[in-house]
Amino acid sequence: MIHVKENIVDKLSVEILLDGNLDDEAVPLVADVCRNHLDRKEKVVLNLEGLLHINRAGRTFLFEMRGRISIVNPPEFVELGQLLVKSE
Repeated sequence: MIHVKENIVDKLSVEILLDGNLDDEAVPLVADVCRNHLDRKEKVVLNLEGLLHINRAGRTFLFEMRGRISIVNPPEFVELGQLLVKSE
């Protein structure tokens, strides 16, 4: 289960906070939220601070979104490899 919260930073950017598990069930929801903002040409910052678990589908999603979104505050257990991860 995942909880997605969208914080509008300004007219051109949004922060999406994830709490819970980024798994097979959650990926389509998170992908839709991200794509809706990207389609509106908004900058998307995905905040992983509340992430409790991530599976292969979640990692694949993050890998596929690299370069299109910014990822911040990944938990230590999230190994994102060559994704450009920024920590705040």
